[in-house]
Amino acid sequence: MNPREGIERLLYAYSDTIDRGDFEATAAMFGDEGLYGLVGSGAAKGAVQILATLRGSVQVYDGVPRTRHIVTNVVIDVDDGAVTGRARSYVQVVHQAPDGPLAPIVAGTYHDHVHVVDGVWQFAERRMHIELTGNLSTHLNTSPF
Repeated sequence: MNPREGIERLLYAYSDTIDRGDFEATAAMFGDEGLYGLVGSGAAKGAVQILATLRGSVQVYDGVPRTRHIVTNVVIDVDDGAVTGRARSYVQVVHQAPDGPLAPIVAGTYHDHVHVVDGVWQFAERRMHIELTGNLSTHLNTSPF
């Protein structure tokens, strides 16, 4: 697999694991040192903190958050040596609480720094710039950051 494909798979695996409620797998994508937060603010560091952040902030229904993270406009730059890179992508999250309407709740841009650790692409840093926000009351318990 070439580096661009590996990075793209990481980006899509994040969305898949979040939407399936597999927060352990999501957090593992950051290893022990990866940062996860909003652009211009603090961040959770490492899988343990990131897992606690996800578990504490995201509402789940029968084990899943009832979301779909739709990622588009992916731009990937691989650095020399093909072991680090940067990615930028748009994200739109749609959500439906039980008996509620299907609705877009967030739209923004992911800004990612990625690297290879033991042959696997991981997030060194994932920052979100949230540009549009809908009703988050049935999705988040508290702001994760």
